Amino acid sequence: MTTDNPGPGANWVDPKCGPVAGTTHLGEGKVTVWGNDPKNHPKQAWKTCYSVESDGPGLFIRTHPNSDYVIFDQTKHPEPEVQQSIQVLSKKTGKIVKTIRVTEQEKALAVHIEFNASGSEFWVSVWVRGGKKNWKKGEIVVYDSKTLKEKARIKGLETPTGKFNVSNRVNHKT
Repeated sequence: MTTDNPGPGANWVDPKCGPVAGTTHLGEGKVTVWGNDPKNHPKQAWKTCYSVESDGPGLFIRTHPNSDYVIFDQTKHPEPEVQQSIQVLSKKTGKIVKTIRVTEQEKALAVHIEFNASGSEFWVSVWVRGGKKNWKKGEIVVYDSKTLKEKARIKGLETPTGKFNVSNRVNHKT
């Protein structure tokens, strides 16, 4: 796991391994999940529970205790159709159950998933490369965390990453 994202990753309870953590890999399309409860699950602690191949390498991975899913981006892939999509991992099966194309906007990519405090929705940033030189702006796309359907788009934003949910961070919900 030497190519893991240096970010906080995500934490959830796996049906076989108990409490786990997961992270995307910067250099390859992969999510690795490992046990992280040495007190109550010593046989799984600090050992890989499973790895899942994704369509491309990413930066952010998030979940919420009230969600059945772990969501991650694929921002580091060179092809637009992959870097503009997020993937959805089922906590129950450990398998990718859906790929969502967040945008098809030129020079844009989908990055930084964040759940709201209740876990009922998650937000994905659409970041448009080129900054102020590019006349196109980014947006935040809001999804229902149960149905995985789009609820809203907040348009006209300048590089809308960094939308961290303080409630989730303070209460260690990732």
